[in-house]
Amino acid sequence: MKGADKFFFMLNLFGSLKPYNTLNNREKQVFAELMYYNEQLKDLDERKRNVLIFDYDTRQEIANKYDLSIASVYNIMSSLKKKGFLGKSYLVDRYLFKDEEQIIIQFNGK
Repeated sequence: MKGADKFFFMLNLFGSLKPYNTLNNREKQVFAELMYYNEQLKDLDERKRNVLIFDYDTRQEIANKYDLSIASVYNIMSSLKKKGFLGKSYLVDRYLFKDEEQIIIQFNGK
């Protein structure tokens, strides 16, 4: 699995847990794409990376990939902001997944 598909898989894997359980399928797709772009641009400083991630052309690429209108992508991103996954022009770090080769899930209980 590669590209945004890996992030989409992770969002679905954790889809029954808060806060990911609040995301619908389209929101997961768009958020996965944004995480993918974030990972691809990780060598840039955060400000430049966010400018590119939230650029019109990036939104247009997402719209084209999922056969959405650009207005739909804007609406989905607005919904992601309301749900706390995005800031004004940045991804909220606490909800991001890293692109790792191996994923270890550990449950701690009593």
